[in-house]
Amino acid sequence: INYYASEVTDTTKASIIIMDKNKSVIKTFSTDSKDNKLDIVKGMNQFNWNLQYPPAETVDGMILWNGNPGGITAPPGEYYYRVKVGNDSAENNFTVVADPNYKCSQQDYEAQFEFLQKVMGKFNEVQKGIKNIRDLRTQITGFVAKQGKDCPKDVKDMADSITKRLTGIEETLYQTKSKSGQDVLNYPIRLNDKLSGVFDAANSGNMAPSKQSKDVFAVLT
Repeated sequence: INYYASEVTDTTKASIIIMDKNKSVIKTFSTDSKDNKLDIVKGMNQFNWNLQYPPAETVDGMILWNGNPGGITAPPGEYYYRVKVGNDSAENNFTVVADPNYKCSQQDYEAQFEFLQKVMGKFNEVQKGIKNIRDLRTQITGFVAKQGKDCPKDVKDMADSITKRLTGIEETLYQTKSKSGQDVLNYPIRLNDKLSGVFDAANSGNMAPSKQSKDVFAVLT
């Protein structure tokens, strides 16, 4: 995407929004962003989108045998972009063309894309659930700790009961015993890691998802 910026200062705000054929936002790159940083200069600028959708939800310190699912590559088709520099903006469309070296039909590209989105969505649900569990457990233990010796026994017992139940759910979602890359060889992987494995299998080439991938995903879901 080539664009011209007539005036650029240290305070100039700019953004490039990538959208799909329905003009739903895929990614926003901006001068204010940390993860999707946009750098601009006075005069001609050029931006190259790597065709990647946003990556999966991450949890600090989490060790997964299959790793976090990577970004999903945009399938061939029509897309839109909007460039904004200061108060000026412009919008246009572009086409992503299939690599002719791959004998993959448009239907197969779209089937793969839709399946990967489903798997990524379920993986993200699990990751957000783990974050919520950890946040809630921290709030509960923090509350009890602040009470100290004055904490009523029934309140402490309830806090312990809830914390234990939360931990049980977390251990179903993630192998909490994994503290290093070798631990996953000793302890069985859990739900999020299995979903990541399905994603990797379905994302290992340009092809429609296999029946086996779809069947395993149905069981994990």
